[in-house]
Amino acid sequence: MPAIIFNIAFTTPDPSKTASPRQCAEHAAQRAYYNWTAQYNYKAYMEDKIKTQVHKDYSDYMEKGGALFDQNGVINEKKLDEIKQRLSTTRSIIWHGFISFEEAYKSQFDTKEKCSDFLHDTFNVLIDNSHLDRDNIDLVAALHKDTEHHYHIHFTFFEREAKHKNNTYTRKGKFSQRAIDNFVVSSNLYLDERRQQLHVERDRLIDRIRSAYPTARAAEFNREDNNVVAKAVTALADKLPETGRLGYNSANMKALRPQIDNVVNLMIANDKTLCSAYVDWKNEVSRREKIAREAMTESRFAYVDGKRLTLDMTAGSTIVSSWDNVRVIDDVKRDMRVRLGNYAIKFAMQTKRARAKLNYSGKPTREGKINARKARNQISRGLRDICIAMTTCVNNGHVDFTKELRRAEYEIQTGRQVSHGKN
Repeated sequence: MPAIIFNIAFTTPDPSKTASPRQCAEHAAQRAYYNWTAQYNYKAYMEDKIKTQVHKDYSDYMEKGGALFDQNGVINEKKLDEIKQRLSTTRSIIWHGFISFEEAYKSQFDTKEKCSDFLHDTFNVLIDNSHLDRDNIDLVAALHKDTEHHYHIHFTFFEREAKHKNNTYTRKGKFSQRAIDNFVVSSNLYLDERRQQLHVERDRLIDRIRSAYPTARAAEFNREDNNVVAKAVTALADKLPETGRLGYNSANMKALRPQIDNVVNLMIANDKTLCSAYVDWKNEVSRREKIAREAMTESRFAYVDGKRLTLDMTAGSTIVSSWDNVRVIDDVKRDMRVRLGNYAIKFAMQTKRARAKLNYSGKPTREGKINARKARNQISRGLRDICIAMTTCVNNGHVDFTKELRRAEYEIQTGRQVSHGKN
């Protein structure tokens, strides 16, 4: 039995141009059902109290926030009214379907909040691998628990602003096999009880490279000529562009990415603890990749010729999925490469700044020695001029003082002589 069954269909805004009157009427009825304008519609079906709750009072359930949710949590009444208004008039294709879970995973999907978390981690994978824009999508979902052994999520979504193509509304409603495969893999990875461990190992690896190579030590790399990491970092620092963004994914850093990757590899290879953290992260990625491959080879999702299969159609089905379509694991590896690369760039930038500062203050290089000699000569000349000026000032002050002292003594003596004569 597949761990997850994903079934999706769609309703176009207009019937086919070749549709008969009967087919046009059927399409209109179907469209009204899925855009929630029919008296009994898909919204009412998703909110059905028998399907949404088991062994609970429905009024108590509704008081806790309603039956409907999206990838960000329970949808409140105001937001639901806004979605309903947009859906009733949209010219977008309306997609709808269900995701069913094997009984072994039932406990992971027994509340709206758990199902919302699942969609938060997986739904955008489906959208990002399609022709749609995640920021232009309204999603509404409900958890149905009326089938005791297979809880399932019913969903519907549409574009807030329908895309145009050649001044006509697009009729492209089918998702590619690549989009489906990536969604299925990400869904099965979500079922992994240790799914958080990958994030733990990722954060541990990032913390370790920061502690092994703190930016505060960047200045030391200008004095460690025999250190292979120092040489690589200094070489990278010399090539960093003076303008533009310095991020790993920046266009002006594209040519430097192999050199950045080499710096990262040297950093890892020359620190045992960092190397250990990197190995632990790689092992966790490998474990996740194994789960992902099993999802593609053990009928965890089944469809034939692009047709989505229901639970009773999976027996004897042929797997048509392809691992070449799957990007989920590569995305994890790429994310880590970017994180480590950005830190190597940051460290090289700090090294460049530290070296410029040291050179300015007299770094013992050829240019630094010349600058230092000029500075010393200028200081010597300044001190010599100050000494000469001070000596001159003191000498002049001594002469003037003696002259004034003699004058004062003469006046005193003269005054005494005059005074003595009068007596």
